[in-house]
Amino acid sequence: MSTALLAVIVSIILSHSIPELGRLRHYGWFEAWLRGDFNPLAGGSLWSGRFGGWWSVGLPVLIVALLQILFAGRAYGFPSFLLAMVVLFYCWGPRDLDADIAAVTHATDRDTRMSALQNLPTDPPSPALGLDGRSLVDAVFRAALTRWFGVLFWFLLLGATGALLYRFVQLIAQSETFRSALPRAHADALRELHILLDWPAAQLMTLSMALAADFDAVAQSWRDFHHSIGQGYLVRDIGFLFAAARASVDAEDEDFDDEAANTTLLPLHQSHSLIWRILVVWMAVLALFVLAGWIG
Repeated sequence: MSTALLAVIVSIILSHSIPELGRLRHYGWFEAWLRGDFNPLAGGSLWSGRFGGWWSVGLPVLIVALLQILFAGRAYGFPSFLLAMVVLFYCWGPRDLDADIAAVTHATDRDTRMSALQNLPTDPPSPALGLDGRSLVDAVFRAALTRWFGVLFWFLLLGATGALLYRFVQLIAQSETFRSALPRAHADALRELHILLDWPAAQLMTLSMALAADFDAVAQSWRDFHHSIGQGYLVRDIGFLFAAARASVDAEDEDFDDEAANTTLLPLHQSHSLIWRILVVWMAVLALFVLAGWIG
């Protein structure tokens, strides 16, 4: 079995079955690195400019890349598997998406439910997310992209190096805690990079959604979104993903329990189910690539 496929399976199982392990995902050292606590490069002209990301994100990622090259082909692939599994697990999440969705679902009153909903984005959003169907669907799919699929896409493309690159760039782009540790030009450049990193993963999520839900609804919403903004199909805006998600949730015809069906949380349940089906599609395609010998 491919090292990549095995690492993905083990990481997902550990994250889903033992959520307590998520406490190991600490990024405080990375924030300290960005702030210059143990970083002699911080404050220099190269650090402060638009290309400062080569140092802030590039150096930690380079270390993992060197380890990835060093371990390749050694000891029957076990060191490579261990590195891939550890880094992927570290970058997955960071919080448990299923647990955060469950907190919204199981809240006993509206205020608690609203508070739990704000935990789906990396930072609590302003203005706060509402409990309307559009907000629920968008929040779940944005969280799925940044917590699961963005990491997974770049892991499958570049290995542990890609997973770490995506997570560090995403943290700086979407968390004020990390972004405020950097000069503005430096942080803005990494935010632009995050948009580029998200785009191919969002496209593959949309394609997988078409296979996992209503193909016609997804395809039509994808086309309608691009026609509405009039900037062609290569525009960096990933709003097509959320448009397709809303169309898929509206188009689905599934049976849910009566309690869920009588609340405003039905789009949340449907979205949660759909992102898991998309993940299954990705895993099935990955397994086919391994069987075909396209992934070693």
